[in-house]
Amino acid sequence: MIRRALIALIIGCAAFSSATAQTMVPKLDQEGRKGDVARLARQKAQERFNAADADKDGRLSQQEASKDSPYLAEKFSERDTNRDGYLSWEEYVGHNRWEK
Repeated sequence: MIRRALIALIIGCAAFSSATAQTMVPKLDQEGRKGDVARLARQKAQERFNAADADKDGRLSQQEASKDSPYLAEKFSERDTNRDGYLSWEEYVGHNRWEK
C-alpha cells in the first residue's frame, strides 16, 4: 500500500516537473545563468528569424519558414495561430516573453 502511494507520488512529481520545464521561458532580465541562457537563445532566434525573412517584412511566409527549418515547415499551420499565412516573431519563438 505504501509502495503504491510512493510510486504515485513520484510519478506525479515527475509529471509536474516535466510540464513545468516545458512551459517555463526564462526572463531576459533574470540574473545568473538562466538569464544568460535566455539572452543568448533570444539572440540566436533573432539571427535565424532575420536570416529567414528574405523580404524583410518582419514576418515569415511558409516558404521562408521552410527554408529555415524542416520543423517549421512541418508545424507551420500549428505555429500560425492567427491563421494569416505568416509567422510573426511571437509565433516563431512560440511565446510572447521576448520582444524582438
